[in-house]
Amino acid sequence: MKKSTSILMIAILFMGFLAACSTPSYFGKTYSPTDNVDVYLDKADVKQNYTTMGSTKVAKGFSSLEAAQQKVIELGKAKGADGVIMNLSEDVVSTQQTGTGVATQTKKKNVIGTSSSTTTDIKQKNITATFIKYQ
Repeated sequence: MKKSTSILMIAILFMGFLAACSTPSYFGKTYSPTDNVDVYLDKADVKQNYTTMGSTKVAKGFSSLEAAQQKVIELGKAKGADGVIMNLSEDVVSTQQTGTGVATQTKKKNVIGTSSSTTTDIKQKNITATFIKYQ
């Protein structure tokens, strides 16, 4: 029993390590690395002229939205972005339904049935980031 618990703990730590080290994929142009990336949540917030240099989408592999945002910023610095426009969305990836039913018999031999069910959407948060270069 103790050996299987140790193996389970090692597997959990390994999966956590892989999740912490995951890097979002990038599609676009690359420039010299930058030291600072401005963060925007809407393209209308960008007051300078810019060109779009690339994008990435982050859906899985991060412990929190803050960690995912930081990885996107670091990727932007590495690719030479001056700014990044981030958009948070949520997709329903599956639906789970649970239910119960009870049948009871009355003194008059009638059977009464009652049931209840609950439907829950399983959602996944996604960050779509557009990297920009100021003109």
